[in-house]
Amino acid sequence: MTVTELLSSEPLKAFLNTMRAGEVRTGRVISVEDREVLVELDGFSGPGKAVGCIPHGDLTRKTIGHPSEAVSIGQQLTFEVTGVDCRQERVWASAAACEDPALRAFLLGLRRGETHQGQVASVHNFGVFVNLDDEPDQCIGFIRIPELTWRSFDHPTDVVTAGQRVMGEIIDVDTRRGQVQLSLKGLEEDPLLSFADQAGLVATGRVTKLVPFGAFVRIVDGIEGLVHNTEFRDEPVEHPGQIVSEGDEITVRIVEVDLVRRRLTLSARNLP
Repeated sequence: MTVTELLSSEPLKAFLNTMRAGEVRTGRVISVEDREVLVELDGFSGPGKAVGCIPHGDLTRKTIGHPSEAVSIGQQLTFEVTGVDCRQERVWASAAACEDPALRAFLLGLRRGETHQGQVASVHNFGVFVNLDDEPDQCIGFIRIPELTWRSFDHPTDVVTAGQRVMGEIIDVDTRRGQVQLSLKGLEEDPLLSFADQAGLVATGRVTKLVPFGAFVRIVDGIEGLVHNTEFRDEPVEHPGQIVSEGDEITVRIVEVDLVRRRLTLSARNLP
């Protein structure tokens, strides 16, 4: 880099250092490509241009083919800063996050850890959509499969059904997608807590899954632990299938309860 180039880049880096992810900025469209739109950021007065990149998926929440269906050269846009790389002099932005001011205000008014009610709109094998109370149009409440319950189930419809009223804990707010992620499980007590001081307890459980290094055993609904291959007999087995099959009921002893990693270590050796 020449001295001239170095001096001209310093004002730009100083300008980029003032930007923070999550804030709203404006700029003028200077390039429309297949995968991205480039905008000249307002507020930069130094030599050259401060340019932001809006990826195709962050341009709008509407379904479009080419970005030119949504914007044109010279158009003024309002967008949310999603990332800043001062070393590469690169700014990433999302116009979709600012597409609906009422929706954005609603989302920014929510806080992680708070509870919110709504009605289940639809149930799918990948998650559950919820119409949140008092939500503006285009807002999506979503519950991922692992956040439905601590209990075991075969399909999400075993837990909730369309039309059902639910209350969930807010675990994430996504202004770019217009989505609020909820957890029903977050409002339930973790069943593992009742086993916190139960090391040494002997219980009967059902084998739920065999893996090369051991077998998972469910001792109560929502609580499964691993019996390692070394914990079936005095001599290790090569595969748990030599000893048990899925669906078998076996007696085990709780060896260790790890609340942080939510792991239960079990043994089928030396039982009374």
